[in-house]
Amino acid sequence: MIDAGKAILIARAVVDRTISFGEFAAALTRRTGVAGFDFTTSAGRASMAYLLDRISEAAFDEAGGRLLGALVRNLGADDAGPGFYRLASRKGVAVPRTRGGRRLFWAQHVRELHEHFAGVGRRPAAG
Repeated sequence: MIDAGKAILIARAVVDRTISFGEFAAALTRRTGVAGFDFTTSAGRASMAYLLDRISEAAFDEAGGRLLGALVRNLGADDAGPGFYRLASRKGVAVPRTRGGRRLFWAQHVRELHEHFAGVGRRPAAG
C-alpha cells in the first residue's frame, strides 16, 4: 500500500494536481485490489492518516524533504487534513498556529512538491 500510494501521489505531483481522500482511496483500491477506506468511521479515517504518514516518511528524501501527504485533501477544501500538520511538526517544521497561516503553509508545501516533481513525467527518453 505504501509503494502504491507513493506512486499515485508522485503521479499527481508530476501533473501539478492534488487529490481528494476519496479519489486517493479509490485509486489505491484499483491499484492494489485492497478494499477501500470507510471514512464514515474514526477507524477508517485513522487508517488513512496512518497510511499517509507512512507514505510521507517513505518518500521524504525523494520528495526533497517534503511530505507527499500534503497532496491529499478533503473534497472541495483548500487545505490538508490535520495529520499533515502533525507530521510536519514531528519532522521539526514550524507549523503556523492560525488557520490562514496553515493554509498558506500547506499551499507553499504543495507548490514545492509540484515544482520538485515538475520534470519527472516529461523527461525525454534516453537514447
